[in-house]
Amino acid sequence: MKNSTNLHFSAILYNMPKPLRTLIICIIAEILNFLTCDLFYHVLNIPLFFDTIWTVAVVFYCGLLPALCVAIGYNLINSLMWICGEGVSDPFIFFYTICGILIVLSTWLFARRKEEFRISPAITILYLVLIALLSSLCTIISSGIIDYFHYIYYDVPDMMNPIKTFTESFVNHRFSLLLSCILAQIPISFADRCIATFAGYGIYRLAERLINRRQK
Repeated sequence: MKNSTNLHFSAILYNMPKPLRTLIICIIAEILNFLTCDLFYHVLNIPLFFDTIWTVAVVFYCGLLPALCVAIGYNLINSLMWICGEGVSDPFIFFYTICGILIVLSTWLFARRKEEFRISPAITILYLVLIALLSSLCTIISSGIIDYFHYIYYDVPDMMNPIKTFTESFVNHRFSLLLSCILAQIPISFADRCIATFAGYGIYRLAERLINRRQK
């Protein structure tokens, strides 16, 4: 019954005009980004972001522009949620959009050659590792710099930044604040990017099978 429902929904998406199908996929990905982040960070208390898994899937399935819309939309909505829900007026929250854009761009550099991912499982893993390394490097540097100015001008709540304790630990060991912000990003961002990259690609492959499968 469940498989029949999935196939029916997949058939509906498949027969839609491409712009409408892309819009619906992006909306679903946006919602699932928030749900995934809320589940792993707020419910399971895992200190990772988990907010780009579905964005990565959109990069592979829909391409660059839709994924950029998902990344920018997530940070815009997240900023409004903090302002309206928590009463936090902090413009730096939206600045993390830069990180999302860099993640999408660094992923797309490899994802646009999707046919090469199918050469062999080893090639697929190699590409995904390269994406994780490049996107984590972009995240570490951009987020570290944003965190630096964030800490200078605002009192950052613990739940807003899962690496705050790491940053404070480096500061307590007499590292400069800028260096502390960058170093604290390394373990969290690298782990997050590895998980998001592999999970996002897996979701893309699953979606490709479901959505592109015509009902017989």
